[in-house]
Amino acid sequence: MNAEPKRPGELPDEEPTLIGAGLRPVEDRLRRSLEAEARSITPTDRLGAILADAHAADQAGSGSGSKHHRWLVPAVAAAAAVLVAGTVWAVNRPSAPTPPVAGTPTVVASSTSRPSSPTSSGAPSTVPTQTAQRPTTPATTAVPPPATTTATVPVYYLGPVVAGSDQLRLFREFVSSAVPSPSVPAGNALTALRLAMGPAPTGSSYRTAWQGVTADAVTLGPDVVTVRLSSGTTSSESLATEQLVWTVQAALGKALPVRFELADGGTEVSPGHPASSTFTRPTDAMAVLEQVAPVWVDEPARGSAVKAGARLTVKGVASTFEATVEWELLRDGRRVDHGFTTASAGAPDRGTYRFTTKTSLTPGAYVVRVFATSAKDGSAVAEQLVPVTAR
Repeated sequence: MNAEPKRPGELPDEEPTLIGAGLRPVEDRLRRSLEAEARSITPTDRLGAILADAHAADQAGSGSGSKHHRWLVPAVAAAAAVLVAGTVWAVNRPSAPTPPVAGTPTVVASSTSRPSSPTSSGAPSTVPTQTAQRPTTPATTAVPPPATTTATVPVYYLGPVVAGSDQLRLFREFVSSAVPSPSVPAGNALTALRLAMGPAPTGSSYRTAWQGVTADAVTLGPDVVTVRLSSGTTSSESLATEQLVWTVQAALGKALPVRFELADGGTEVSPGHPASSTFTRPTDAMAVLEQVAPVWVDEPARGSAVKAGARLTVKGVASTFEATVEWELLRDGRRVDHGFTTASAGAPDRGTYRFTTKTSLTPGAYVVRVFATSAKDGSAVAEQLVPVTAR
């Protein structure tokens, strides 16, 4: 008797056969195609439109043919329901993982605020932009200091003709100082005035007659020089105004009359010198000698460094009896060299002089003293002392 046939998989040593395994590739391709097609469809609520079309067709076919179309409404409704359900399943069905696409661009936030730009589809971009923080206070621009250059200007200082004397005269010194750049005569004159009105140089016996007063401006006109001061001075020094006149004329290199303007509305430049007047230096030799010191030293300059191991050359101007000019070189208060020379002119005229020390200077601090003595008793009647350093 034949045994009942066994169904596949019931025999002990028989491998189970997968029904339809050969159709798996076809199934996968069909699924992907349906899925792609379903994703391209945008589902909308078409049921109302389908029912409306069916009702219109039913009304048009009323009469003898109406029975043939009554089945259309439920059929269409059923078809629409099937279509919507299928579409929803296809769209919501989990998709297979998609491998990353190489070369995907990276979105970089803008550092400045600007409206969102449209995307390629025309819709505005939803990528936020980063707005730069605005400063809470306005930025300030650093103002560079005024440009300056160095120039040597003539300065007239007020001091005693001899140390300890009450007889005051004007001493001219050439001072190296910063002046506005480019260097112009009016700028140099203003610098020279401020030096003359400022503190006395260290180690000198000069006096200040313009404490608390500043020189504001110098204006060079064709026929007159205008000096603007913050105010006049109350100093009792008789040569205070002449000090400024000699300084500004020397710095400009022009002997033009000088007029003063006082910013505070004062009426006197100094006691006995009305602001309504103009002033100039005298030209008569005796009148000049009443205002300027008999002996000036032009070189070396006060406080300058001179060459050690060499003899020192000194130059200046003098107005002395028989044009005789004496000198000595002091170190630590002791005389280490001395001599005399003759100026190019004698008093009351003013002449130039020049001499060179007889010995070379070793490194250290010195004082050059140039002076004139009285023919009566040999006492000093005029002198100028200039400290230098040999290096």
